[in-house]
Amino acid sequence: MSSKQPPFAEKLFDNLSYWPRILRMAIPIVIAMLTQTAINILDTVMVGWLDPSYAVAGQSAIGFSTPLLWLFGGFLSSISIGTLAIVARRQGEKNYKLAGSALTNAVTIAIISSLFVSGVAYYFIPDIFRFLIDNDAVIAFAVPYARFRLLGILSMVGTAAIKSFFDGTNKTYVHMVAAIIMNIANIGLNYVFIFGLGPIPSYNVAGAGLASLVSTYIGLTIMIGWSLLPAIRRQYKIYRPSGLHLKTMWDIIRVSVPSGIANIFVMSGFLLFFKIVGLLDELDVKTLIYNVDAYALHDSALGHYVASFSDQIPNWIQAQNAFLDANYGMQSIMSTDMAATFIQAQPPIYSSSSNLLVSILSVAFMGAMAFGTATASLVSQSLGQKEPKRAERYAFESAKIAIILFGILGVVAFTIPETLAGLLSSVPEVIAVTASVLKLLAPGIVIIACAIIFTQSLFGAGCTKFVMVVEGSLHFACLIPLSYLIGIQLGGGILGMWACVLVYASALCIIMFAKLKAGGWKQVIL
Repeated sequence: MSSKQPPFAEKLFDNLSYWPRILRMAIPIVIAMLTQTAINILDTVMVGWLDPSYAVAGQSAIGFSTPLLWLFGGFLSSISIGTLAIVARRQGEKNYKLAGSALTNAVTIAIISSLFVSGVAYYFIPDIFRFLIDNDAVIAFAVPYARFRLLGILSMVGTAAIKSFFDGTNKTYVHMVAAIIMNIANIGLNYVFIFGLGPIPSYNVAGAGLASLVSTYIGLTIMIGWSLLPAIRRQYKIYRPSGLHLKTMWDIIRVSVPSGIANIFVMSGFLLFFKIVGLLDELDVKTLIYNVDAYALHDSALGHYVASFSDQIPNWIQAQNAFLDANYGMQSIMSTDMAATFIQAQPPIYSSSSNLLVSILSVAFMGAMAFGTATASLVSQSLGQKEPKRAERYAFESAKIAIILFGILGVVAFTIPETLAGLLSSVPEVIAVTASVLKLLAPGIVIIACAIIFTQSLFGAGCTKFVMVVEGSLHFACLIPLSYLIGIQLGGGILGMWACVLVYASALCIIMFAKLKAGGWKQVIL
């Protein structure tokens, strides 16, 4: 006889015994990551308090800088994936000395790689921004802000290495404490460096980058100090020259590099996505210029002149040249050039709103990443204890918790999008665009959270090459071409482009779910 299929509610709560441990591990990581995310959000908010001539372009600059920081620093911070997987596996095996050796080798890798990459990135950052952005005002703010943030790559990667050790040994509260102190420091430093105080001048947008730089090193100092506690050093034998092993370094790199490449795919994909969003701002400028009488070709003589070399309305530069070449063009050259200048200087509304969307959704991203990190540790520990079924159960039970928690967040985002956008910006046009897109994305927050948790679970098992291939394929064969096609070519605009993000997240979630169900990841050896 076949038993009656239980209803969805019973399926959702059929393994509640797993939830307490997931929550104990995840909640400190959630608090730490959300607190750390607040650094970027605070930068956006406090820059938004500046004069509008700084605020909108400054917020757009931060929007471009953040994924760029994660492109470089995030690649190196992927060392945390290999470190966490190995430390947690050794913790499950109760081999504490090798768990400590993993930290010693991870910190060594972090120092060497960070110094090299931050130097290269610092030098090339102006060229990278000139490729990504056509707005001179945004570039002027983005370069100094990003350079300050890039000088913090060492603190970012070093913190990631030490954090992964504590997460893998069930001490997730350590980074939570460091992140809270770091963020409190960032609030005060932001105010001082952005607006100036006493003898310290106002650095405007660049001041936000300087404040973040100093605060991240405060966080790293706390993490190092905690790892030097006698009880930790005694049990795990960390920071000893005898713990340095080329094989251990290679194992960390072998597991981490594919996840780092996956991170490059993600961040470069979203940078290109932001570049396409910037095309919408450019199209707005061109549309406005076409509607200025001097450029709109309303005059029959000028229209006839233009028709002689094009059957379609030319781009705005061609229109201006045609106007100036006309017999009466020089009579109003000053007024038309001035009109073009003012129109071109309009704030990048879509780029700014996209930055706000990333800031708002980062609560969901980082919350899900926290649950994913906790799950990755539990998956790896279970595999170390030779309990593959338990490892799989942790992955799916964590996703169930996400369905509830992030479902609530989605409802909030759908219900009060204008309020959330208004917390980060005072520009009505930016708020309106942000709110409309947020209502579209709100139902998909659960999908995004589950996709992240499934991905991190596979990272914990050491199945990083598969994730790398999937992320690369989805970004460059799906997200980028689809965004350009729907948003620009088919006129879908900003809503159409962000709808493509939901398509990407849904595909990622389905593929990672199928991989977890297939079970081949349970045989990965670390």
